[in-house]
Amino acid sequence: MPRVARIKSRSGLYHVVFRGINKQTVFYDDEDKEVFLNRLKLAKERYGFELYAFCFMNNHVHLLVKEKEADLGIVMNQLLTSYVFWYNSKYERIGSLFQSRYKSETIEDEAYLLCAARYIHQNPVKARIVKDVSEYKWSSYGAYLHDKKSIIDKELILAIFQSREQYIEFMNMPEANDFIEPTEQYKISDDKLIKEIKKRLKMQEISELYELSKADIFKRLRRILQIEGTNPTQVARVCGIPRGIIRGMLRK
Repeated sequence: MPRVARIKSRSGLYHVVFRGINKQTVFYDDEDKEVFLNRLKLAKERYGFELYAFCFMNNHVHLLVKEKEADLGIVMNQLLTSYVFWYNSKYERIGSLFQSRYKSETIEDEAYLLCAARYIHQNPVKARIVKDVSEYKWSSYGAYLHDKKSIIDKELILAIFQSREQYIEFMNMPEANDFIEPTEQYKISDDKLIKEIKKRLKMQEISELYELSKADIFKRLRRILQIEGTNPTQVARVCGIPRGIIRGMLRK
C-alpha cells in the first residue's frame, strides 16, 4: 500500500511524534537524551526550522516545530538517521530504531498551538514519571521560565501571555484536547490469532465455524477482524475461508 502524503500545514506548524520500533527504548540514560538534543540542535542550525516545544520520553519523542525552507520530512530523516547511527554504535546493534515514519499533525491557530505545547509538556505527568511539569528535565518547559538562550524559540508563545506566571498557570491546567500519540503497526502471529479466536468465540477448534449458518459465520468473522494486529488476508488463511468471501462480506 502506498504511503499517504503528509498533510501540509498552511501555517508551517506541526506537532511531530516518533517512537521506537516495537515500543523499543530509544533513550536508556541521560547521555542518550543529551546526544539526541545535540543532534536536534545541529539539525536546527542546518535547516533553520523553529522549535517551540519538545519532550523526550524513554521510547518516544514529541516536537512542536515550524517548517521553514527545508521540508519537514528531510529534516526528520536527517535527525533520526544521525541519532540511530550513534545509538547503534554505542549499543553495538544494527538495524532500525524508530518506526518507518514519524507522525505529524498540523497546527493552524494560536489556541491549538498553546494546547499542543501544554500537551507535550504534560506527557511525563500523564505517564506518572513526575508529579509536576517543572520536575521533568527532558522537556522544553524549563526554557520558558528564564531568559537564558536555548534551543527553543520561545518568543512566539511567551508573547501571547502577559507574564511568565500566566504561562506557568496555563501550562499546568488540565489539557482536554486529543493530540496524536506514538503508535506502531502491530502484527499478531497466526498462532496467537488462533488462540485469540478460540478464546473470544469459545471454540475448541477453528473448524467449528463451518458448522454454523452463513449469517453466524459472518458475525463471527467480523468479531475476528476486530482483533488488533490482524487483517482480512490473515483471517482468511487462518480460518480456511476464501479471501473473496471475506472481502465481499466487508463490502456489505
